[in-house]
Parts: sequence; C-alpha cells; structure tokens
Amino acid sequence: MGVNLMFNFEVAGLADEAQTKSVLSALAELLTEEGLRDHEVGLGRSIQDGRHWITGETDYPIGISRFYAWRPHFEGAFQERVRTVAPAATASINWRYMDEN
Repeated sequence: MGVNLMFNFEVAGLADEAQTKSVLSALAELLTEEGLRDHEVGLGRSIQDGRHWITGETDYPIGISRFYAWRPHFEGAFQERVRTVAPAATASINWRYMDEN
C-alpha cells in the first residue's frame, strides 16, 4: 500500500563550511539514489552566529509504495550518511502524512 506524504529534515551541529558541504553532497547523493530528486526535495545550508546546519523538504506530497518497509531503510541510510561525514552532528526527519488530513 502506498502513502502520500511530505517530509522535512534538519542536520545541526556541523563543524564548519567544509563539513556542511560534505554532508550536503552525501544527502544529495542519497536522495538521487532513492529517486527523490525528481520529487523536488529541496536542500539548503545556512550559517548563523557561527552555527552551520542543513535543511531539506519536499515541495509537494509524494507517494511512496511499501512505506512501512522503505521508511526504516531511508531513515537508517540518512543517519548513516550524516554520521559518516559528521559524527557529532544531529539529524532528524519529520514526516507529514497527507492522507490523515
């Protein structure tokens, strides 16, 4: 069964611009591998008061088949990509289920 959803994510606690760019690249690669770049998942990086972070979000609802199996896979891969490049960073994903509205 498929699920219509939107999501956003944040990666905080990045050490510097170089680490931020590395994590951004790793996440862009993951999104491409998962076929999500075609669904307009926006990625961005910010710096404020010396703090670096990355955010991303879907621009509109996307349909995911077998979401119950895909979600743990995607969350694990997302965390692993961040942890590999930036072990001290924190990463979170927020899911919004459109079918529940």
